[in-house]
Amino acid sequence: MHPGVTGSLPDGGSSDRTSSDRDEALDTLLGPGAQVRPGGSANPGCTLIGGVGLPWLRDLDFGTNWLARATSLEWPNDVVLEDLSYSAHRVMHRLQELQPRRVILLGCMPRGVDPAGTIRRYRLSEVAAPDPAEVHERLAESVGGIIDLDHTLAVCRHWQALPEDTVVIEVEPAERDFGWGFSDPVEAAVAEVLEIVRNEVAG
Repeated sequence: MHPGVTGSLPDGGSSDRTSSDRDEALDTLLGPGAQVRPGGSANPGCTLIGGVGLPWLRDLDFGTNWLARATSLEWPNDVVLEDLSYSAHRVMHRLQELQPRRVILLGCMPRGVDPAGTIRRYRLSEVAAPDPAEVHERLAESVGGIIDLDHTLAVCRHWQALPEDTVVIEVEPAERDFGWGFSDPVEAAVAEVLEIVRNEVAG
């Protein structure tokens, strides 16, 4: 683990956890868009660590559950952790409101090209921007309730809501069925994702 890491991430548990377990684990979350860093100050120029997750869908809930664990750790004063698990156009408005200097987005995305638990890290500038037709389609789907990293990135990037310094960290999921807790491969990636995020914050 990176030397800058303070503390350790609590145990993620297994898929047989109950709803009360999930509520307890997420008791720092006030709902979509909530700051989950205690005492965090969401001022313009901050570093925003945003998680995108789908509740009760095992690995696809990675962004939200990772944030719930990471909020118990120490972070620099200008770092804010927020749950961005809502429609892409609403995330866009939130980013326009925050005006962060740097954004780190986290989530699980099924690409089907890597083994489960694989971590992919890339800068937004390293991938081609979606064409307007794709953006329109993803915006319509987002309004209809589709939530994932790709929709968030396409819409927010098109309307220039994301700063140039935007990094995406995504994990290949193994389990996408209804349930609570990560699969073993994704659980094994949690600490490494923390190290990557710490390096990004320190960079």
